Amino acid sequence: MKFVIVMLDGLRPDQLHEAVTPNLAELSKIGLRLARHTSSFPSETRVSSAAMATGGHSSAHGIIGNRFVTNGRSIDGSSLSALLTLGSESGGVLTATTIGEVLAAHGRAMLSIGSQSQGSFGLSSWGSWQAGAPAFWVHDPSMFGGNAAVRRIAPSFPMLPPDERPARATIERVVDLFFSFLKKEALPEVSLLWLSEPDITYHMFGLQHPRAREVLHEVDRQFGRIFAWWNEKGEREGVQLIAASDHGHAIIGEKVSVLKHLQRSGFKVGYELTPDVDAAITAQRVVNIWAQDREGHLLTELYHAMCEEPWFGVAFSRQAPDGSPLIASTLVLSAVMADHERSADLSFVLADCGAANRSGSPDAVYYDGTYPIGVGMHGGLSAHELSSLCILAGNAFRSGVVAAPTSIVDLVPTILSSLGLPLPSTVHGRIIDEALQDCEDSGQHDVEDASVSIASSARRSTVFRDLYRQRLYLRGAAVTRLAQVKNDKPGANPRN
Repeated sequence: MKFVIVMLDGLRPDQLHEAVTPNLAELSKIGLRLARHTSSFPSETRVSSAAMATGGHSSAHGIIGNRFVTNGRSIDGSSLSALLTLGSESGGVLTATTIGEVLAAHGRAMLSIGSQSQGSFGLSSWGSWQAGAPAFWVHDPSMFGGNAAVRRIAPSFPMLPPDERPARATIERVVDLFFSFLKKEALPEVSLLWLSEPDITYHMFGLQHPRAREVLHEVDRQFGRIFAWWNEKGEREGVQLIAASDHGHAIIGEKVSVLKHLQRSGFKVGYELTPDVDAAITAQRVVNIWAQDREGHLLTELYHAMCEEPWFGVAFSRQAPDGSPLIASTLVLSAVMADHERSADLSFVLADCGAANRSGSPDAVYYDGTYPIGVGMHGGLSAHELSSLCILAGNAFRSGVVAAPTSIVDLVPTILSSLGLPLPSTVHGRIIDEALQDCEDSGQHDVEDASVSIASSARRSTVFRDLYRQRLYLRGAAVTRLAQVKNDKPGANPRN
């Protein structure tokens, strides 16, 4: 049994349409569609890359965002060299065991071909390229190219256009390299092909723009080449085909600069913890803040300087020794499986736009960054950002639809168990028994509402979660503004 996983970056499952994505639509008819499949949190590509590699959430693997601060320094996860400052190629960058490491330890291999950022590629194939398995990063195959097959195949292809946007030729190269490898080499047990579209184009134009539909159609055409090979040959040879995405997209409805807001409020904030900065911040859809003095009052003061703003969404903080959140009126980071030694002291998701939404789009959100209003964005806890595609096909899987909750972290344990390999202790996901042909325990299990809320006199924040088979699954978040109660007692603790 072998697996070919095709990751379609940023593809929201409700974007599939027979006229635009006929190949993916056909796969969903003959295969098994996971109807409640979600991303990890934050729903960002580097976090998803690590989740795809480890089967764990950020509390296990330690990649807590596309960009984050550790030891006072800002880490840009798109750069492999920046990630390597967290540890080394032999360990410490990821704090969980990867599928590549498990395969290598048992004499198996993983083929990795990707067009995403250098850092994302390194994370998604972590433990594989270090062990000498074939790894083609299309922008510079020599960077991960210690494998002999990479050295033979990659030089026959010309250089790609630099920073191509939309990335049409770039995603075509992923598929071209896959077929070039098949002509000369035996397919290993696991192949991971990561196409950086439609994410790039969604960030440029949004989800409904004609250019976005054209690129989505091209993504489907490239996937269709793999689908045709699988129909003609791969399926007969026991190849299991998985089409998936790492996260969905919301739409930028309003923009805000949290850094400027805090600076105007008199706080000394910056992008790194330098001697003249009291708190460091990273921001896009999730805002993360690290304080120089975690024990003082600064974090509470920062929270109160923002919590009544319309853009302030659900907030999280570290867990105090007694189990309560470090900052009153926030939830603990473990509520979203994001508690790690690298985690921020205060994190919050920028809110849905609601009444402030100029675009009229129901999936519009606030955003802090350089992209313009009206384009796609992700990273937060809205259902649109968490929603992810996953379709499984092959003789190992049933056909139809699985309505039970599943997540990106469930793929690694499902694949490893199907190959007869052990699951690392750091895996958070579960084996998707409902999907497997030969699994006896494929019946219905109860889905419990495990949502959590925190309230103050002015607002109630809720993270919607499902508990299914002893695993938590995120399905969204909301902030409800409450009417002010006249007789509120000053200083009362609003936590519940």
